[in-house]
Amino acid sequence: MRHVNFTKYDIALFIDEKGKTRWHHLLKKFVDNNSEKHISRQKLSNYLKELVDEGLVQKTIDPKALMFKMYWRVYPIYTIPKSRRKRLQEIREKRDIYEFVDSANPQKLRKLHEVVKRIDEEDGAV
Repeated sequence: MRHVNFTKYDIALFIDEKGKTRWHHLLKKFVDNNSEKHISRQKLSNYLKELVDEGLVQKTIDPKALMFKMYWRVYPIYTIPKSRRKRLQEIREKRDIYEFVDSANPQKLRKLHEVVKRIDEEDGAV
């Protein structure tokens, strides 16, 4: 296993898969999930801030909820901007490759290495 805890990109990928995502969805998935693989609320908050600063995640407020702000706390909704979906797909593909490498047996790793060498040779011949 590469790492026990979640990364900020795991959070971005979850938001992409879920669509409009609220704070309680993120808490349930990444903090209060009753597993070894989890992060703290503070880490989740920091990761979200980093993702918003990078532009991978967009933070908005539901206009309907904003009308009732005086009655209860309004939490933001997190989404992935359409312009960032291609970048997120690249991250997803790299994650899949890393997971394959981490879990592959020696035979699969040899095959992978052969394919990588063949690709490098093809790129060098062009």
